Amino acid sequence: MTSIINADTIKRMADEVGHDTLQLLLNVFSDELDQYFRQLSSQPTISQVREISHAIKSSAASFGADELAVMAQECESRVKQGQDQWILDHLPEYRQMVEGMAIEYRRLASLENPVNCLS
Repeated sequence: MTSIINADTIKRMADEVGHDTLQLLLNVFSDELDQYFRQLSSQPTISQVREISHAIKSSAASFGADELAVMAQECESRVKQGQDQWILDHLPEYRQMVEGMAIEYRRLASLENPVNCLS
């Protein structure tokens, strides 16, 4: 499953913070996603999935990881509704999405001009 990075969000961020800071922020975000991936891979409780999902939801949206933000929102909502089995059924997909986005953002941060590569 490959998620797409919202190019408009990244371009807006680059305009606001500058290209050097953008690369730094992309690295920080990919490191954050790596941490969440590890947490999701270590038999998390349903409550931990909710906490992780809440944290991912807004940061993913801020960085243009729109599909990941939607998945995090869905997971958080399902936990609140007591749909534990849905969480258990979708945890592998969620984990894969978090890992894939961490890799994508690290790759993007390594590029000389990440904004131009998202067109």
